[in-house]
Amino acid sequence: MLIINGDITKPKAQQQVVEWLANYVTQPGIAVSGVYIPRLDGGSTEADLLVFTPHAAAVIEVDALRKKTRGPLSYSMNERWSAPGIHGDPVQLRGDDPNPLHQVRRPVSALRTFVAELTRGPEPFVDGLILLIPKSGNTVTLDRGPMPAGFTVLLGDSASQLYSWFGRTAQHRDRTPWTAELVVTALTALRVDRTRDAESRRRLYAELVAEGFPTEVSAVPREGDGSSTTSASPDAPVAQPEKADQARLNPQVAPTDSHLPPSQHAPHNAAPPAASPDQAPPTSPVSYAAARPSTPPASHTDASPAPAPRVDPIPAPASTSDPAAHAPTAASPAATTTHPSNSAPIPRSAPPRRMDEHTRTPSRSDINAHTTPITSHQTKAPDPNWQEPATDSARTQPPARHRLRTALLGIAAALILICGIGYMAGKDHPRAQSDSQPAPSQVRPPERTTTPAPPPTEPPGTQHHSAMPTEGATCYPFQAGC
Repeated sequence: MLIINGDITKPKAQQQVVEWLANYVTQPGIAVSGVYIPRLDGGSTEADLLVFTPHAAAVIEVDALRKKTRGPLSYSMNERWSAPGIHGDPVQLRGDDPNPLHQVRRPVSALRTFVAELTRGPEPFVDGLILLIPKSGNTVTLDRGPMPAGFTVLLGDSASQLYSWFGRTAQHRDRTPWTAELVVTALTALRVDRTRDAESRRRLYAELVAEGFPTEVSAVPREGDGSSTTSASPDAPVAQPEKADQARLNPQVAPTDSHLPPSQHAPHNAAPPAASPDQAPPTSPVSYAAARPSTPPASHTDASPAPAPRVDPIPAPASTSDPAAHAPTAASPAATTTHPSNSAPIPRSAPPRRMDEHTRTPSRSDINAHTTPITSHQTKAPDPNWQEPATDSARTQPPARHRLRTALLGIAAALILICGIGYMAGKDHPRAQSDSQPAPSQVRPPERTTTPAPPPTEPPGTQHHSAMPTEGATCYPFQAGC
């Protein structure tokens, strides 16, 4: 294993561990002694040893027992340690830390945050290891209490315990591997010796590659493990496959504008798609919709065909004598919901169509007619400046002069009729003629209430007969003596 700052004067226990690491040849690695790791608050925390291997990064805290002791040493994360025969803490502590695990936890957390900020990636997994170096000739055992994951306490009476621990960390191939480039980047940011200039960094990189560090992310996670092996370096090549995947997905996106005729794509019952801004459709000279300014143009961003045609509630029936009534409107938008034959304006004399009238389903010929320009030499193109009247009431309203003449004629006819009726009534009424005699049919005999007494009968010899009735006597028909 490569050693940096190994010649610096350190306590005897730390010097012993540095020698063990220098003689470790089973796994590649590099160990740096006396490193200060920056914190987020602007300060720094010291780590006795900082070790990198291709599959692990560890902060090692080396502590020697203060006195000779025999028996178990009890340790845990949140309690003070104790050992038989030692009053107080078995090891020397810094500051107000309750035990050595709190001393190693600060540099471990600082290194995770520092590397994550450096690489702009997730926090790497960093182990915290404490080596307890007993006095010579003492037999000490460890009594383990509650411990969090990632922290280990080893008894450093020999190098075998340390070597075994590195062998176990090498099994964690599902972690983010530490490449030679990533290690050089981290050590340069920590301002470690042999990284002061570019030449020193190149030599250190070459030594790490010769030691066995990978130059790129080649480790593959185990089967069934959902984590992916990604490098924490900002220049890591693993970021390129994501761009490649996006490039492979882009050709699969459906194009928004199709240059094929709509008869090959759209179904028979679908309206033809709108033309793109770069491809203007042919305009029919007999199309009325092209000259109507009130028709809003369709948005060119929606080029998909309409789902189904919808008939206008009161469409105008197409005239059989007008060829322009059946002509499709080439300039009509694709998002229209009316049938192509209903795009002509409503004539003045056209009666409204009933709502329950059957709507004809467009056929293939109707759809193909949209794409075929219609040219007619018999019909002139409408004036582009013509505008439809504002309301329908203006179409049927006669001129003012015609209305006045009609009113005068009506008044005159009414007067003539009244005069004629009055004249006929005054001429034919019988009471209107005071000097005229009543008609015979109108004379009725007065009703008699009593029967008149017969006149005295004269003797036959003396009775005087006259051819005419006596003057002054009233004579009635069928009366004797009349």
